[in-house]
Amino acid sequence: MAHNVDPLSERQEWLRELSCAPAAELELLAQKPLERYAANVLELRRPEVGLTMVTGRVGGTGEAFGLGEMTVTRCVVQVDGDMGVGYVRGRDTVHARTIAVLDALLQGPHAEELKSEVLRPLAELRLARAAHHAARTEATRVQFLTMVRGS
Repeated sequence: MAHNVDPLSERQEWLRELSCAPAAELELLAQKPLERYAANVLELRRPEVGLTMVTGRVGGTGEAFGLGEMTVTRCVVQVDGDMGVGYVRGRDTVHARTIAVLDALLQGPHAEELKSEVLRPLAELRLARAAHHAARTEATRVQFLTMVRGS
């Protein structure tokens, strides 16, 4: 039975994984694949730093309000006919460019190889960090017991 995957949602997932990954982890995992496949990178929009407005909602569901501005870096490249975009919080131009190149490559013939070399290890590292954080949080948890009078 064929598993139908929405290409747009799959791309959104890998862009989320790439942009949320710590830059050092991404650079380490992406180094060899980028050396192999990214020879024909054309920068359509060089990495540039700008601002975006961040909105919030009271209680997560209330009316939207302007929370403030946040620095972002973006980059757009083309690799062998596939266009890739990279957005990252902050001012890390190398991180944004790496994301853009990987996004373009993940749309091409080497996608499965890149998923196993870069995306899956990033997801595993993210899950390990989350488990470590949860364990540290649990270790500091205070249990409050309520005693009922007359029992």
